[in-house]
Order: sequence, then structure tokens, then C-alpha cells
Amino acid sequence: ATALAWAEQAVPARASEGPRRLAAAVRDNASTGPLPAPARSAPALRALDDALLNAAEAFDRADGGDLHGRRRSRAARVRTVLGARGREYGTRVALCFGASAAIAQALHHTRWYGQHEHWYWLPATAVFLVKPDLGPLASRVLSRAAGTVLGALLFAGLAALLPRPEGLVALVAACGALIPVATRHFAAQTAVVTVLVLALVMAGGEPQASVGRIAETLLACGLVLVVGHLPLPGPRGDAIRARLTEAGAAAQTYLDHVLGGSDDRAARWALRREAYRTLAEARTAIALASAELPPLARHADGADETAATLERLVDTTTACAVHLDDTGRLDSPHIRRLTELRDELARRRPRVDLRLPRLPAVTG
Repeated sequence: ATALAWAEQAVPARASEGPRRLAAAVRDNASTGPLPAPARSAPALRALDDALLNAAEAFDRADGGDLHGRRRSRAARVRTVLGARGREYGTRVALCFGASAAIAQALHHTRWYGQHEHWYWLPATAVFLVKPDLGPLASRVLSRAAGTVLGALLFAGLAALLPRPEGLVALVAACGALIPVATRHFAAQTAVVTVLVLALVMAGGEPQASVGRIAETLLACGLVLVVGHLPLPGPRGDAIRARLTEAGAAAQTYLDHVLGGSDDRAARWALRREAYRTLAEARTAIALASAELPPLARHADGADETAATLERLVDTTTACAVHLDDTGRLDSPHIRRLTELRDELARRRPRVDLRLPRLPAVTG
């Protein structure tokens, strides 16, 4: 399909019938049955037909193989942990946990918490909010604060009306049922979980803790916002550069394999998946950084365009692979497109300091 899009050729109507039947079989968990006669008038159509037949056969046998496996060396895993992304995340977690634990202990010993002993709520909330997979920093902090305040106020009102302990037990059950629905928005999920936790605390015989929960959450939110915008050693935007570097290296490896003339199809498919997967991860990191407040968002400038160029390079590499399988050589449009993308990446390099993929020499 990628090669078809790259070739910019009209697709016969019957060529789309096979994907529809396969999609219907997957949706209904039924056998694919006979597929329409293939339209094999172009290399990309022949590759599409072969892929559909292989997919239909694998689906009917319920044997997809290790399609989603990701082979990563130990060195690659170490680089992920100790690289720019791992160092930045670890540093911010350590700062948030250390500062929040110190504040919580100080408040606990001064009896600011009153009678309840849950001093660990503050550091636990701070560490949880540092997690980057919860969305942009400002968004997740504001959602957590709003959800906690709403949930605590709601619980305070319900606790004054419900009988104990029967009403609290019913409230816990209701919140448990609402959690799957509330996951659609972080603030809603936080509100439901806050009511659930406070109900469990009171059902266990402890006093009302709504005020303390609100104060601790607001303290944690403020701390995470401050730490999240602190300048750390090294250039800002290292996480995005690291993602783009990984995507560039994966694209380079895939391109080298295709233009190197290897007949190992399984290795090529694995490299293609890795190239697209690293590009998707880079896109996610760029989108996340772009949604941050301006002091953080500006470090993503130019990165999205570079990722788009790398995507076009991987698409072109896939088209080259299909053409090489069919004819054994590259024609001038493929070579010209590879050259254009190489030059475009070279022009973008100063903006993100990206190591350019080295294009092997091609002739024709």
C-alpha cells in the first residue's frame, strides 16, 4: 500500500476488494474465503496481492507469527535508560520525590496534617505527576488539581449525608464501577479516584481527610510545575533529539538493508516495522513537547518537519524494496527521490542537530 501511494498511480476497483474482505473477516472473526483475482499490472499491485494472500493465510491459520516483537540489544536498553531521556526523567523524579518527601515530613512533624497519618500522599502524588505518558506537563497538573478539588468537595458533601459504614461501602462500589468510564479524561478519573480513596480512608475508621488531600495535591502540583521547568545540565530538547536520532538510525538501517540487495524478507519486514515504530515514537514526543508551555514547547521547533522528511524517506525505501523485488534495479524516479530527501535532511540538520542517514551510492 505504501508503494502504491508512492507511485501515485490509479488503483483498479477490484484491488480494493481484497482488503475489504480481509477487514470484514477480522471484524467478524470469520474465514476470509476466496479473495478476488489479483490485479498485477504494476510492481506495487503485485506486492499488495502477495501481502494480502499471506495475511489471509496467516489469519485463517490463526498464526500471525511474531509480528509485534521488538528485538532490542542489551546495549540499546542501557542507552534508553542512561541516555538523554532516561537521565532527564530520572533527575526530575529524584528532585520531585526528594523535595516532596522533605516537605511532607516537615508538615507531618508540625502536625499540619491533623490526626491523619498519610504524609506519603504528597510525594506519591508528585512522583505520579512527573510521568510523561500522562500528557503535557501543564495539562496533567491542572487536570490533577481540578479533579482532586472536585472529588474532595464532592466526597465532603456525600460524607455528610450518607450513613456509615453502609453508605461509604456503597460509595466505594459506585466509584469502582465508574473508573472505566472516567478514564476518558484525566481530571474525571482523578475526581473518581479521590472520592474512592477518601471513602476507603473514612470507612477504615479514620477522620475526614478532604482538606488535607486538597492541600497536598495542590502542593504536589506546584512542585511538579517548578521542577518540570527547571533548567537541567545539557541542552534542552535532548529527549526529542534522541527520538529523532533513533528514528534516523532505524531509517538508515532499513535503507542499507534494502539497497544492499539482501533476500532476507523477514529481516526486512522487521527493520521496516522498527523504522515506522521509532518514527511514531518521535512524533509522539514532538507532539507532547509542542503542547507544553512556551518555555518547553520552543525546543520542539523544526522537529516535526524533520520527522515528516524521515517518514517520506522510509516510504520511499519501501517503494524501492518493492521495485527491486520486481525488477532487480532502481529506476531514475527512485534515485531522484532518494537524492531529494537526502538533500532535504541535510538542509534541516542545523535545526535539530540530527545525524543524517548515510545514503548508499546508487546508480542508474
